[in-house]
Amino acid sequence: MKKVRHEHVKPTEDLVAKKIFSNTEITSAFISDILGLSVNCTKILDGTQIHSSFEDEILLYNTSLDVLAELDDGTQVIIEIQVAKQLEFLKRLWVYICNQVSKNMDTIRLQLGRTSPIYSELIPVYSVSILEKNYFDDDRAIRSFSLRDDDTNKQLKVDVKGIKEKRNLITMAFLELSKYNPDIRENYNKKRWLELFSNQPFTQSQDEIIESADSLMEYKNWSEEEKAMYDEKTRKYDAYVDALQYKYVEGIEQGIEQGIEQGRSEERNNSIARFIKYVKLGVISKKDACQDLGLTEKELEKYLQA
Repeated sequence: MKKVRHEHVKPTEDLVAKKIFSNTEITSAFISDILGLSVNCTKILDGTQIHSSFEDEILLYNTSLDVLAELDDGTQVIIEIQVAKQLEFLKRLWVYICNQVSKNMDTIRLQLGRTSPIYSELIPVYSVSILEKNYFDDDRAIRSFSLRDDDTNKQLKVDVKGIKEKRNLITMAFLELSKYNPDIRENYNKKRWLELFSNQPFTQSQDEIIESADSLMEYKNWSEEEKAMYDEKTRKYDAYVDALQYKYVEGIEQGIEQGIEQGRSEERNNSIARFIKYVKLGVISKKDACQDLGLTEKELEKYLQA
């Protein structure tokens, strides 16, 4: 069993993750390290399931955290933690980003009026996804994607109002926690976040930022209300997982039963077809066919006329 830093706490659980990303200094350092941006300060625009209107309630158990942060230069970053694998996750994330850009356009129109040019006011929207389940086939635990030239691999960047250097139109970064191992070759400023959220021992001494984030996971320091909320959420999640496992086993059993029944039905139909053929060829009498198949003569006639 792997050694973990906190025995009874999951860093990716909703309450814990919110405690971490409610701290703007920690959020600033996280975004700076993972996306390589110069970040002076950050504010949390929305810290509670910003895209829940798009989802089934079942996804409440798949998405632990979904917050929107804004950097001091206006750049927005969606931070999401996925604790279960979802079909079409990447497309859904893309829709999240597009939806946020659309919201920003609507806000600019309201502020400037519909006749004013709005595109010069648009800001980039990026995303960072922390994943408990793997989505990519290789062993790389951290990766990011942006728009690039197919031939030269040069990034497509644009001028953004209020920012000196050109910026990517879109960047999507991913941390796959289950791929972490102490020997992973990665810039340690990124690797330390893998260690933090996968609850693994740190391989280097930590600065004040990571120590602060790690201290927020210390269960004994929580308020009684926080402990009660965490325990209740954990019980609900465990019950949800147990229900899924039961449905899975039940589905397998039903599938086996249906398969057996279907096999019997197919075997029965094949037997009837074979005897009908023999009757038509005169190999066997109708009476014998009825006796062997357990049919009445009237039922046999229906098959013969079909």
